[in-house]
Amino acid sequence: MRPNVRLELIRKLMQQHNNPSFMKKIIVAILFVLLIVGGGVAYYLYNKGPLDVISSHAVEISAVNLYNSFLSDSAAAGKKYAGKVLEVSGLTEDVSVNQNQETIILLRTSVEGAHINCTLEDKTKVNANKGLIHIKGICSGIGDGDPDLGLPADVYLTRCFVINK
Repeated sequence: MRPNVRLELIRKLMQQHNNPSFMKKIIVAILFVLLIVGGGVAYYLYNKGPLDVISSHAVEISAVNLYNSFLSDSAAAGKKYAGKVLEVSGLTEDVSVNQNQETIILLRTSVEGAHINCTLEDKTKVNANKGLIHIKGICSGIGDGDPDLGLPADVYLTRCFVINK
C-alpha cells in the first residue's frame, strides 16, 4: 500500500469517529454487551444454589480457641472466620430444640456462660452426653451478649452437621 492511500484511510476513519451517529452506535453496542454479560452473571448467581457444607473444605479449630480468638480481637476473628466453613471440636454443654424445631448444640468454651452455638441443618438425634463432638458449619460471628446482666456473647455456627470421627 502506498503512503498516500494509508493517509486517506486514516482520514476517513477519523471523520467517522467524529460523526455523532457513529458514536451513538458505539455506545449502544457497548451497553448491549454489558447488558448481556450482566444478565449472564445474574443468571449464574441465581442458579448457583447454596453451599454444600458437608463436602466443603473446613478450617479445623477447637471451640475454646475459636471463642478466645473472638474474645481477644473480634474484628480480626470476624474477617478470618465469619462466612467460612469451620469444623469445630469441643465438649457438649447442652442439646436443645428451638422454636423452629431445629436442634441446637452448645459447645463449652473457656468463659463461663459463653458457648459456641451450633444450629443443626438436619434432624439427626444427638446424644446429650457431655462428650467430645465434631461439628461442621458456617460461622456467623459473635453475638452481642448483655454486659449489664453479665451474659457473655456466643459465637454462632449455622447449617451445622455432626461429623463422626
